Amino acid sequence: MQITCKCILAASWPVWGPGLLPADDASYFVTYSHQMEELGSLEISLTRTVGKPDGGNRFLNTLMSSSTASAERYLSGQSTSNESTLFTKCRWENRFRPLLRKHWINPVLYVALSNTNGADKSLKEIVGFDGRDDLLEPNAETALQKKRALETKLILSSDFRGWNVSETSSPRKT
Repeated sequence: MQITCKCILAASWPVWGPGLLPADDASYFVTYSHQMEELGSLEISLTRTVGKPDGGNRFLNTLMSSSTASAERYLSGQSTSNESTLFTKCRWENRFRPLLRKHWINPVLYVALSNTNGADKSLKEIVGFDGRDDLLEPNAETALQKKRALETKLILSSDFRGWNVSETSSPRKT
């Protein structure tokens, strides 16, 4: 009987367990480490989002990103039926390693600069995305909403017995 109860509790944990845990406002998706791509490498990706919100016009958003050893660039634009086609986002990210050789703690400086307008429909939260209602607003209005951000972080990273431990602090975001 004891084993059966433990199995039932373990199997039902995904349903009731998260409701018992305290929630944090900040959500973490990516934490960089001191490890970087090889010099001379280049990666280009193209992400397209197609949608038609209830009561709104069909849209196509294209997000292009390119990355090298330490820098990433994002460009985005969108076209909405019966409205317009426009450029919506430019973002640049770079990481700098002041110490080239590995140490017990490896610092990395991260800097990101983004210039986005409210017509962006890439649905990737970089500067901010409010929700479905944003997709209903006309391009003529949302293109006037400018969002600019400068973000800096200090990343401290260590390799320990096959594991990487990284800590990110965000001293300034404007």
